[in-house]
Parts: sequence; structure tokens; C-alpha cells
Amino acid sequence: MSSLQDFIKWNEDKWESKNQQMYQEESTNRWPWFSEALDPDVSEFLKVHGIHSAKILDLGTCSGSQAIALAKMGYQVIGSDISETALAQAKNKAKSLPWQTQVAFVLDDVLDSQLAPEQFDLIFDRGCFHSVCCISTKKYIANLLKLLKDDGKVLLKTMSLQENRFSDYDVFAGQKIPMPYRFDDEILHNVFAEHFHIEKITDSYFYSSVIKPPARAKLVVLSKKADFNDQDKLAGETASI
Repeated sequence: MSSLQDFIKWNEDKWESKNQQMYQEESTNRWPWFSEALDPDVSEFLKVHGIHSAKILDLGTCSGSQAIALAKMGYQVIGSDISETALAQAKNKAKSLPWQTQVAFVLDDVLDSQLAPEQFDLIFDRGCFHSVCCISTKKYIANLLKLLKDDGKVLLKTMSLQENRFSDYDVFAGQKIPMPYRFDDEILHNVFAEHFHIEKITDSYFYSSVIKPPARAKLVVLSKKADFNDQDKLAGETASI
């Protein structure tokens, strides 16, 4: 019988293999959701909320474009990913940045994060959750709660149920896993409302340098509920959507 750790390890190996294959065939990131520039709605979010200085985690950073764009704006940024191949691309891009640019790239899995707790003002997830939610939603949430400062925010972008392209399945232990999982407002409320204040859900896009039109998305703003501290219980449970 497969354990959660088997599932997590399978997911890490899968994405490393996919990135290796892509970079063997192409010299650049060709995932459909890749964008060289920071998503405009992310820039708007930072402006509207008056976030002029912050420590940001770019979760599932891949080749680092969003993290680098944020760092160029003056934020202190850590980009995390489970793929060493993707991180190597990000680190190579970062070499050309001015020395004072505050960006670092680390190998880390949000389902089993080794990063120091309560250090981030903002966690930005652009397409990670919709790829890991079928493995363990509760592990994901527990690690968000651990890493986020009490007054911090999560900016989450997931694939929308209104997007009909890019449907695929991975298979683990004979089980078909939708990649990516798709969300509407109701599903997002069901997933996050117990542990987070859901400040806003809006229609958005995975703005892309690769495809047109870009994939339709949901953009969610989350903040911690002050009375929720049971991270250890969440971390010890497994669940899927």
C-alpha cells in the first residue's frame, strides 16, 4: 500500500523528469503558463494593498521569472521548487541581476517544507496548488500556515473550471490524477474557509509568453484566521479534494 510520502516522492520525481525533458528539447521554459513578466494582476494587488516592502515566497517558482520580477521591484524574494532542473535555470538567470537584488532559489516541497516558520509577509502561488491538491490539501494548508506571518497574505492563482484546454491525467498506483485540478469559487471556499479568511476571489489568467489566449484562472487572496493554530494536526492528516 502506498503512503503519503510515496506520493510526495512520486510527485517530486515526476516534475523533475518533466523539466529535464523540456530543457533537453528547448533552451527556455515552454510550459503554457510561463510568463517572462510579472502577471499584471499581481502588480495591481501589490499596488492596491500598498505593499512596498515585503519578504515574499514564490511557491513553485519553476525557472524563476515571477520571483526575479518581484525582486527587481525591490522585494526580498525566495523562490522554492521541487525540481533541481528548474531551479538551475532560475539561478542561472539570477546571475545577471545587480548584486543588491534580493532573490534566492531553494529546493523545497510545500507538502513537507523545511523553510523557517513565520517568515513571509506574502506567499505567492502561481499554479502550484492545483498540481498538488490531489496529493494532500491539508499538508499544503498546514505548510502555508507555518510559513506565513500572522499578518501575512497568500496570493493564490489556480486553473479555473472555465478553462477547457490543457486537460491531462497523471497515474500513481493505478489512480488517475487530474493535472491540473480546476476550481470555481465554491470549491475554493470549501477548501480554504476553515483556516483562512477569503478576502477576494476574482477571475484571472495565467498570462503567458508561450500561448494565446492565456489559460483562465482564479485569483484568491487569503489571510490567516487569528484563532487557528492547529497546524500540527493538519500536518499529520492527509486529504484530497
